[in-house]
Amino acid sequence: MSENAFEVPLNEADGHLPDVINAAAQRHAIAYLTDQGRRVAAIVPSDEAWYWTSGWQSAEAEADEDIREGRTRSFATMDDLFAEIDAVRAEDLP
Repeated sequence: MSENAFEVPLNEADGHLPDVINAAAQRHAIAYLTDQGRRVAAIVPSDEAWYWTSGWQSAEAEADEDIREGRTRSFATMDDLFAEIDAVRAEDLP
């Protein structure tokens, strides 16, 4: 997901919200609305909104934990990777 973001103070966004929304969409960025330097709202481009759903964020947290705990594997070739996937799928079959 893009780390591209910008901040807009609420007092500057007042009366210009369509401009802020258009800027976020054109830049493919998150626009954070701030109040006294604190982020109070975010405008997320619609094609990136799925990433911020609770289900996806939960899966991201699980993946981060797997990485921290060393529950990852590396493969020398794509063929090796696909062979492993096929073997795991075969184990799951009745």
